[in-house]
Amino acid sequence: MKEQAFNEIKVKDIILASGISSRTFYQYYKDTHALLLAVEDDILAEFNKALLADREAVNGIDHVLSQDELIKVAENISKNSISFFLKNKDKLEILTSDNGDIRFFNKMIEYANKEFTIRMEMMNPNYKAILAQEQTIPPDMVLGIFDINIINVVLQLIKYNDELSPADMRRYIAGYLTRTPLQFLGLMK
Repeated sequence: MKEQAFNEIKVKDIILASGISSRTFYQYYKDTHALLLAVEDDILAEFNKALLADREAVNGIDHVLSQDELIKVAENISKNSISFFLKNKDKLEILTSDNGDIRFFNKMIEYANKEFTIRMEMMNPNYKAILAQEQTIPPDMVLGIFDINIINVVLQLIKYNDELSPADMRRYIAGYLTRTPLQFLGLMK
């Protein structure tokens, strides 16, 4: 998939590249799509595990956070997720590339939406009512847009893992979460 579009890859290509027999391949997978789904499902399960581990950072928060508290929490809510992204960097770059599978990216968003909904409810059970007062679009749509942006930010950050430490990445995410895009770009105070 790094070299060619998935729909151009044949079972024989996989067999040649992996060195397994066709019998072995078909013992486990019906076709290339079944193999891709199995690989994606394994990665998504690991992503979900990282998200669940990061949930610990919001346990016990029962008040509206100050800016300083929010920054500290924001730095801690992505430790496991950043580790997951860095560990799976090559796979994630391929699966979210032009040769990848949009279904995979959409599943990542779905997992993030479920997890962040839980976190929001833990931190403020009235968040949907507050969002409804603040926004003209439905709260679930606001959260979906937020999740797409965060995952895209992390996918961009992992491209620079030679220049950025995981702590730098978490600080960047904390800044992204706690400031408006115009503030973050220095265009507004």
